[in-house]
Amino acid sequence: MTTERTNRVRGIASAVLLAGAGLWVAGLCLRTAAVRILPPETPVVRQLAPHNPDLVLQRATLALVKQRGILDAKTLAAVRRAALAAPLDARPYLILGHQQLLDGQPQRAVATLEAGQRLDPRQRVIHLLLLDRYLRTGQFDKAATQFAVSARLVGSAGEQIAAAMAQMSLAPATHDAVRQTLRTDPGLERGVLVAMARSKTDPSTIFGLASPAALRDAGTSDSWGPALIARLAQQDRYADARAVWQRVYRLSPAQAATPVFDPAFQKLPGSAPFNWTLASGTLGAADVQNRALNIDYYGRDSGELASQLLVLRPGSYQFGVTLEGSKTAAGSSLAWTLQCATGGKAQLLKLVLAGTGTPHRAAARFTVPANCPAQRLALIGEAGEFPVPINATLRDLDLHATSESTS
Repeated sequence: MTTERTNRVRGIASAVLLAGAGLWVAGLCLRTAAVRILPPETPVVRQLAPHNPDLVLQRATLALVKQRGILDAKTLAAVRRAALAAPLDARPYLILGHQQLLDGQPQRAVATLEAGQRLDPRQRVIHLLLLDRYLRTGQFDKAATQFAVSARLVGSAGEQIAAAMAQMSLAPATHDAVRQTLRTDPGLERGVLVAMARSKTDPSTIFGLASPAALRDAGTSDSWGPALIARLAQQDRYADARAVWQRVYRLSPAQAATPVFDPAFQKLPGSAPFNWTLASGTLGAADVQNRALNIDYYGRDSGELASQLLVLRPGSYQFGVTLEGSKTAAGSSLAWTLQCATGGKAQLLKLVLAGTGTPHRAAARFTVPANCPAQRLALIGEAGEFPVPINATLRDLDLHATSESTS
């Protein structure tokens, strides 16, 4: 009986221990799940796992951003404890290295940040802090490496990195160093300038940073010039976009002042949207050859065959073009249209081109209102009930003011 009673007691004790262990494991799982799923500032998370290193570092990193790097002593002490508990996490090195910079210990801070970078080579803030230190101390080779890595990371944070680089290029302490560093690697310079062109960086900052070689290269299709022009145009900053476009392609004032760029179809240099954009696809084909715009419209669908963005001042204008082509039958047609690029995109002009079998001039007048800072000129193919192909040649396009335009 004694043995049986002893075994029963041991069984009960084992059950109690197992139940306790189960509750402990369940609690651990709950705490782990809460830390992973819920935001670090959630009260329940703070209660369940107040000293969890991941939670501590999440909160400290958020505070670092919200409080612009100023952390209290209690938070810094918690970060140091978390660093001991999570020695492979790069965040303590970022937080403590930044604090060392604030405390006037730059050499110690660089060593801390470099250690953090070895743990997490993709930590963008560490890259930018080290970049700033290397530029300030004239370590251009190391700065170039940081620039190169930052340029590769711009896919997910291009605007923030470009803004930081732009700020460094404006700061007196780092301006010359940024320029000197970028000029050691043309590919790196191109990547940084493209990122800045796509961000909120002011055009004057980009032009001031670009080397003579980068300025010569600005007009190529994959360079920073077209990216900057497109961004300004998308922001409805048409005057700025036009000025940058003129500077990038080194156009004379007379060339840039023409109401329509390249009206004689000479293939003058310059990118969209202020030069011709030509269609080539299922709609049809538009091609500039022999000082003429050659159109091969298939007549099946409606759409733009050629277009250009204009910046006409308010006032009255005359538009004209010479058309060569066979007689136009019932069905498909071609027409020049002009509409405002902003607001309700009101149509200002529609000139239908009718082929007569002999070259002839088509013309029309229109007025640009005061609330229309930019206009879209387009040659439209309009499909009829039956698809009729149209082949036409357009020459000697002319657009000029018929009275003094107001500013």
